[in-house]
Amino acid sequence: MLDQYPVLVMAASAGSGKTTAAVQAAEALSGPVAWVSLAGLPGHLDPGAEALTRRLRTAVEPHVPAAAAALTDAPARGLPASEIGVLLARALAGTELVLVLDRVETIGGLPGAQGLLDALAGSLPDGPRLVLISRVDLPPGLGGGLGDVHRVAFLEDRDLAFDVAEATEALRAVDRADDPSRLVEATGGWVSGVLYDWWGADPSASAVQHGCLAADLLTQLTPAETALLVRTSLLDDGVTAEQANALGLASPDRTLATLRGRRLPLSWSSDGSRMVALPRFRHYLQREIEGLDADTLRVLRRGYATLLQGRGRHEDAVSELLMSGDTAAARDVAERALPEVLGRFDLTTAESWLDRMRPAPTPSLAPAALRVALGLEQCWRGVQLADHHGRAWWGALAEQPGGDEDLALLVWCLWHAGRIDGAREILGVMPPGHPRDIAAAVLALADNSTPQLAPDLLDRVTGPLEAMVMRIAYRSGHLRELRDSMSGAWRKVAGTSWTVAALRAEGRISQAEEAYAAVGDAPGPVWLAAFEAAELMADLGRRDEAWPALLAGRQRIASTGSRVYEILSLLLEAKLALRLDRDLPRAARALAEAERRGCARYAFTAELAGTWRGLELLLAGRDHDAVPHLTTAVSTMRTGGRRVELPTAAVYLSEALWRTGDEDGADAAADLALEVATTQGPRNLLVQALEDMPSVAVRRADAEPTHSSRWHELVSALATARPVTGGAVPRLTLEDFGPVRLALDGREVHPRLAKSVELLAYLLHQPAAGARRRVLVEALFPGRSDTTGRSYLRQAVYRLREVLPDGLQLLQDGDVYRLTPASAVISTSGTLQRLLAEAARQDGEHRWDTLGRALEIAERGSYFDSLSTQWLDTRRAELDAALLQARVDAATVALHLGRVREARRLARHVLDSDPYREQAWRVALCAAEAAGSDDELLDLYRGYLRVMEELGVAPSADLRRLVDRLRR
Repeated sequence: MLDQYPVLVMAASAGSGKTTAAVQAAEALSGPVAWVSLAGLPGHLDPGAEALTRRLRTAVEPHVPAAAAALTDAPARGLPASEIGVLLARALAGTELVLVLDRVETIGGLPGAQGLLDALAGSLPDGPRLVLISRVDLPPGLGGGLGDVHRVAFLEDRDLAFDVAEATEALRAVDRADDPSRLVEATGGWVSGVLYDWWGADPSASAVQHGCLAADLLTQLTPAETALLVRTSLLDDGVTAEQANALGLASPDRTLATLRGRRLPLSWSSDGSRMVALPRFRHYLQREIEGLDADTLRVLRRGYATLLQGRGRHEDAVSELLMSGDTAAARDVAERALPEVLGRFDLTTAESWLDRMRPAPTPSLAPAALRVALGLEQCWRGVQLADHHGRAWWGALAEQPGGDEDLALLVWCLWHAGRIDGAREILGVMPPGHPRDIAAAVLALADNSTPQLAPDLLDRVTGPLEAMVMRIAYRSGHLRELRDSMSGAWRKVAGTSWTVAALRAEGRISQAEEAYAAVGDAPGPVWLAAFEAAELMADLGRRDEAWPALLAGRQRIASTGSRVYEILSLLLEAKLALRLDRDLPRAARALAEAERRGCARYAFTAELAGTWRGLELLLAGRDHDAVPHLTTAVSTMRTGGRRVELPTAAVYLSEALWRTGDEDGADAAADLALEVATTQGPRNLLVQALEDMPSVAVRRADAEPTHSSRWHELVSALATARPVTGGAVPRLTLEDFGPVRLALDGREVHPRLAKSVELLAYLLHQPAAGARRRVLVEALFPGRSDTTGRSYLRQAVYRLREVLPDGLQLLQDGDVYRLTPASAVISTSGTLQRLLAEAARQDGEHRWDTLGRALEIAERGSYFDSLSTQWLDTRRAELDAALLQARVDAATVALHLGRVREARRLARHVLDSDPYREQAWRVALCAAEAAGSDDELLDLYRGYLRVMEELGVAPSADLRRLVDRLRR
């Protein structure tokens, strides 16, 4: 078009492709191009002319120096703007310069600049070309020089719009697969509508690019149009005039009509009554809301809240009203919305609403506040309600529907905060029923009364009372009920802590770790973060994670207002100091601080303090001083029915009594510990206590008439039990039973040297997965010289590093090689040992299942099948011995569980491998008797006698007595 007309005017909306078209047109000509933007011209001197002259001179100087020279002092000589325009036109004569002036719409109101351009356009000779680009119609001051239709061409939106063929080509150029026909139809061929994905599901994608274009689009609109677009961007289902009016916009029907004629990323209903901003445009408009003044924003949010209520979206309406500062209106709407919010256990939303209703929620919102208090373990909320509304409020709750449950929650809050007398006063007005029984059981943790809770109460209550009962059930030692009862919403969310605690107490450490990990990166319940995290890390042998978990938990405790949690955290500090570090001074300081904060006011914390004080005194050799602390702890635990920690206290008491000469009392305390652990299930806690005081188990086993007693099982468990390690899901797995296989993220990898796999196996068997170079050379390359062995080791290290994944390294520090982090790699033999260690802390069906999983590993073949070096043979013998003992243990457990067939099979397997194991003979004999086979019993005993004769050893009198007893 420029080859036909010296002047081209492109007046079209932002994003219509004006600039692209101008560039393409200029490139089609052979002459130079000078580009000038007119945006931001100052108008204080000869409005706009002087500044425009300077810009024109700068732009044309590289191409037509004479024209630039002619303009140099034109304003200084007092030439009018129109003469400057004529002067420039004449100076360009004989050239083929294409002069492009962009943003012409910005000179409206600058008569000097308009006069200069008008004269330039009207006087331009043949040869040079002038392109004027404007986002809107040209300013009214321009026109005289543009009236010659033979010299001036005009391009508008419809001229620049894509047709389907052009859209197809343009989309192909930017590598987009959208349907060009659909885009052209939806946008009218508007270039930016076709090329820019305004429909993108992710409005943040290409946010800068779309934001710049959106900002340009708004500059061409009137204030009313911009206001309507920005303010109605709150609406997510389109805008009608009625809705815009509700948001406080004037004459919205007229504004919508003018917007319909604009080129904008909007879609419209067929009748033009509803407008929808496309996602990425709406995303930009919503950000613009933040720039509104406070009064406008307040009116806007209130209007939007009214619309939301009309659609039944009460939750969103509450949020808008709170943001507008209209707390009273938000409270009214919240009363209707909170039941549904709490029904789906959205405590975070409820919390955010309640926190903005000062000074305290009204009585109508108190039930919601109390449920948030329990769910998020923020007892301060209940205290705030009680203090603000007083006795008149809570005294009347008993007569209201659901009021007894509210009172139970209020008791829990005050009890936690150390307001025990106030909690007891509230209990006094509660009517009979489950809520009162549960509240009384909570108070019993303070006054040591005996709670009268129905055994099946956990299955008969719903809602927040479930979570309260779970806390009490854990302290009472009802671990199986906690583990098996997770059907209610409150149990699934608020009860996670107690499920993890129950699994850990039963010795099901792996499952406890899985349940803990399932919470993910979310904050999780306070008890889980503040207590169970540290306890679990300690049980997993991860000391360096246990202490930080304890300290991080105290930050969570600080937000609860709970005096109980403050005390329990100090008691846990004492426990970890004694168990992990044997740090008696630190434990003593923690116990003293717990006492200062009121530990003695709660029976259950007083007995825990007595337990750990007793252990501290025993470790310090102050046995007589330990006895009264432990005696009181055991007594109050039994009186109050708090049995979960009773085995621990009883074991320590047994040791203290034995050391001080009371052997009968020591035996009774030990038997009490075993009885509770056996009937209630906290075997892991019993084993942990016996690890602190192993002589208790040894003494009781020595006193048993047979070697098949529970105490003998515990002594065996103590001999094999080791910290149960755990960690992140490993990336590298070494299958070292049967055919050796190395897998990275489930895909088999093959190091170039077989010795590299053996090196990996050796390191995994060492503490901290590290070993010195000399030790590695002697183990992996026996008989080699030191120089040759080192050379082979370097090659094995190099080839192993080739297959290690990112994040797992084989480092050398001096002469020490170490895998780090060790948690990123695991071996089958390591899994076997972890399972055996875990089984030692379990009982009953859980132990049977864990031993079964361990024995399944051995079914794959022997350790490093077909390979033999001294260290491999030694390691293989160790694992074979552990597996034989595991089969004996499994046979014993099977016999206890009535699985006679499995007991016979396992015992026979052991005797076939090692006929000299008396424990296996004993299990086999008992299994034969349980099967009712006297013949098998006698055959087994005769076989036993033959083995003893081969050894030249007299038969065991214990087994003889066993056979005589079984035959009777």
